[in-house]
Parts: sequence; C-alpha cells; structure tokens
Amino acid sequence: MKILRSYGWVALVVVVAAALYLHELNKAVPAQLGKVSSGPIEEYVTEEAETQLEVERVIAADRAGTIQRIELEEGDPVGRGQTITKIEDAQLGLIVGKLEDSLAEVRARLSGADVTLPKPSQLEAADQEVERAKLDAEALGRSKDAAGVELRYAAEEADRFTALYEKGAATKRERDDADRKHETAKARAEELDRRLAAAQVAVQIARLNRETLRKSMEDTAYLHDLYEAQAKQLQKVKALLLRQAVVKSPIDGVVLQKYLDSRQFVQPGARLLRVGEPSSIEIRADILSDEVGRVRVGQKVLLEGPALGGASPQARVKKIYPSGFTKMSSLGVREQRVPVLIEFDNSEVNLGSGYELDVKIAVARKERAVLVPGDAVFAAPKGAAVFVVEEGKARLRNIKTGLAGEEYYEVLEGLKEGETVVLRPPTELEDGARVAQESDSAAQNK
Repeated sequence: MKILRSYGWVALVVVVAAALYLHELNKAVPAQLGKVSSGPIEEYVTEEAETQLEVERVIAADRAGTIQRIELEEGDPVGRGQTITKIEDAQLGLIVGKLEDSLAEVRARLSGADVTLPKPSQLEAADQEVERAKLDAEALGRSKDAAGVELRYAAEEADRFTALYEKGAATKRERDDADRKHETAKARAEELDRRLAAAQVAVQIARLNRETLRKSMEDTAYLHDLYEAQAKQLQKVKALLLRQAVVKSPIDGVVLQKYLDSRQFVQPGARLLRVGEPSSIEIRADILSDEVGRVRVGQKVLLEGPALGGASPQARVKKIYPSGFTKMSSLGVREQRVPVLIEFDNSEVNLGSGYELDVKIAVARKERAVLVPGDAVFAAPKGAAVFVVEEGKARLRNIKTGLAGEEYYEVLEGLKEGETVVLRPPTELEDGARVAQESDSAAQNK
C-alpha cells in the first residue's frame, strides 16, 4: 500500500503536468488579423524639401561711399530699373565739382566775359595742369587694367559656380555670391572706365585751356566754338557720372531681405537688398542617389506639411540635376544625393521662399494588384514572409513582393485575395501556433 501511495502521487503529478502542457500547447495567441485584398497601388519616393525662388538677386553697392536711407521694406514690390538708393562718393563728388567749376568758367566765357591776355605764369600753370591730368589718367589706366583682371577672374568664378549649381554640386547661395562678386567687379571696372574717361576729358580740357590761353588774342570766333564744345563735353561727362551713382533693381519682384536700413558708409560689394520674383517659386528636394534613378521629369508629386494648411496643390517633377553631391545626415552618415526641382500651383497656398515641406514623388503605379497590409510583412531568412491563418493556426509563408505603397505591399507570389494574415505578429507567435482575433480595446492599449 505504501508503494502504491507513493507511485500514485507521482502519477498524479505526471498527469497534471501533461494536462498543463497540452493546455499551453493549444492556447491561442491573441493577434490582430487582416485581409489580403486587391486594388490600385502607388509607390513613392519620399523626402524632405524646401521652397526657393528661381529668380532671386542680391543688390549690392558697386562703389565705396555713403548710401542714402533705403525706404523700401521687406515685402514691398520693386520694379526693374527702380531706384533703390543713391551712393554719395566723395571722390566722385570732387570730380563732379571740378567739372562744374570748369563748366561755370566756360559758360562765363561764352556769355561774353573778357578773356585777359595770358601771363607767362598762367601758361606755365596750364602746362603743369596738363601734366597732372596726364598722370591721373595714367594711374587710372593702371587701375582699370587691374580691375579688368579681377573682372575676368570673377566672371570665370561665376561661370564655374553656375555650372556646379546646375550639377547640384554647389548651393544657390554660393552661386548667388559668385554672381554678386562678378557684378561688383563688373561695376568697379565700369566705374574705372567712367573715371578714366573723365580723366581723359580732364586732359583734353587742360590742353584746351592751355590752347585757349595761347589763342585768346588771335580769334574770338574760334574761342566761342571752342568754349561751346567744351561745355557740351563737360555736360555729358557730368550726366554720366551722376547717373551711375544711383543703385537700381535688376528685376521685377519683391523685397525678401533688407540688409541695411540707415544712412551709412559702405564698401564695394556690401549687400543692400535681396529681391526675388514670387511667381518663380519652386521646391527643391535632395533625393538619395539610390532612389533618384526611379524619378522622372513630369511625375506627379504629393505635397504635405503644416505650411500647406491642409491644401493639396498639384505638383510635378520639373528638373533632375545631372550630378549629385555628398551630404552629411543628421546621424553623421555621408550620403550621396541629387537635387530635384518640383513645380507646383502656388495660387492657393501662396508659399514664400524657405518653407519646409514633405514631398512624395509617385514613381510607379498599378491599377489592380493583390495587396497585403504592410504591417503583416516581415523579414525572414528566405526573404519577405507573413503568417497566414489557416484553420485557426498561424502558418509561416514566404512571399514575393512588388510595389511598396504607404499601407500595402503588392504581392507577386505566395498569397491570394481573401486570405487572412496576422498584423504585427507577436514575438511569441510561431509556425503552427493557434491564433485568436485580438479585441479592439487590447489592440488600442498596445
């Protein structure tokens, strides 16, 4: 009896353990389930992007001097050729002052003022003035040659950065800076051209004054013609110099940024305003080089982001740059990217430059395909796989996928419409395990 009692307890333990094992073996794993369906699917290349103006210019000072206060404010419209400000150039003022003095003297002579007989000292002074004018003209000639060298270099740099920008290897700011330096060098060269022309006129005036002194007693009719010619020449030079002291807008647009506000002294190249043409707004997205091969000009683009205020303006791929550039990601990874420009209808949302958006470029579409929820697909040793529910049990099945949509994958092999799959398979789920539909409240609490 004692032996039976002892073995009876052992048998009871074995029976209980077996019952618990069978209970756990047949226990259903709660899981969310989904259906394999059919319908259209679209695949996107998604990236962060930013709006920019295609037509944008930085207006800079083309000479040293004191600028008048710029009355325009950010957001104000400007027209091509509109006066932005004037630059008071002390050196230019001296030249204009001398021209005005000479002009007044010539006008006085033309009005009938007596021309006194020249003294030897006057003739000597006239000779010295001719020499001084020649030296000034020669110095300006050397400065002009140096400015020409600088202009050629700046033009080459502007062309180089334009080419790099077109390839996506330089930023828009780098291109604009190179353009601005080129414009400044060009303005400097033109200014020296004008000053050299004025200096050459000064040489002619000095020579004419010397000749006038020598001829003053010979022919008054000759003197009248001479003074009249001098007056006309002086007027032309003065008008040219004064006109170039005005800074004008090179394009129609609006003021995007105002760099200087009050009256102050500036150096050549100092930024005054940044203006842009609002209608030239576009979007730039830097696409990973691994994905850009699927992007084509004309493809539809979906725009998303708070800046749109819920609107969905139509957008298309406008341009794909021929070469890429290296960019450091937020995680410190070097990535090769290619700039892509996107055109869109801005009439409804009225975006400005520098707005951040998310773009989704539709790179592929099928009107009818077998679709499995993306939450059901996971990576397995033999590729993509899902758990298919067959007679209440989960069966591991490898599948072949095609297009990857936002919520669904296209199934090329392994599934058919109407089959049930497990969504977000639990870690404890194994092939052959029983599964049960998880309640909505349990799913929401996960």
